[in-house]
Amino acid sequence: MRHKTIVWLVLLIAAINLAIGLWIPESSVRTTVSSILLGLVVLLGVGYFIALRRSSK
Repeated sequence: MRHKTIVWLVLLIAAINLAIGLWIPESSVRTTVSSILLGLVVLLGVGYFIALRRSSK
């Protein structure tokens, strides 16, 4: 995956997570979905750093 693609995916996921936090009342579903989205952001962040290291070699 390219660097720009990863950055845009992280921004999109963050926007979705913010929208969920604003419009869905506090519930177990909201917490679960937010946790899953946060996990995706972390995985994309790891992928971003791996891609950076590979491109610098």
